[in-house]
Amino acid sequence: MNAAKASAVCKKCRAYCCRLGGPDFTKEEMKRVLKAGHPDYFVKIGRNHHELRVNKGICPYLKKDNSCLIQKVKPPMCRSWPVDVEYEKNKKAFSLIKCPLTPLLSKQDIRTMKKQAGSTTKDIIKNSSTRSKLPESDIALITKRFYKLKMKPLD
Repeated sequence: MNAAKASAVCKKCRAYCCRLGGPDFTKEEMKRVLKAGHPDYFVKIGRNHHELRVNKGICPYLKKDNSCLIQKVKPPMCRSWPVDVEYEKNKKAFSLIKCPLTPLLSKQDIRTMKKQAGSTTKDIIKNSSTRSKLPESDIALITKRFYKLKMKPLD
C-alpha cells in the first residue's frame, strides 16, 4: 500500500487505532524506539513485555496532526493494522478490522499484514489486558472503543 495515501487516510479518521491504548512492545521493539531518540513512555509488564503510558486511551506517540511519531520504528502490532491477531485454543486467529484503510488493501497487503501481526509474541497478545498497569478508567475507555470496531475472520 502506498504509505502517503495510507497516512492521509489515517489522518482523516483521526487515527482511531491509536486511540486504542497504543501497542504493546517486546524489549527489543522498545529499545529500537528509544535508540531512535523518541521519548520513553514505557512501563514494564513482564520480562519481554512493555506497554505505553497513555492519556485517555491515546498512544503517546500520536502527534497532534494524527500522524505517528515513531513511524519508522513502530512495532508489528501497528504495522499490521487493520489485521488483528488473537489466540484461540493456543492457535493464532486473524481478523480484518473494518477501518477506512480496509477497502484500500490488496490481498498481498493483507498477507503481509498477517505475517507482521503473526510476529507479535503470544505473551504480549495473551497478557496485554490481563497484566496491564494502566488505570482502570483507561482500560474501560480502550475496551469500549475496541468493541465498537467491526471485524471479520481471516483464514
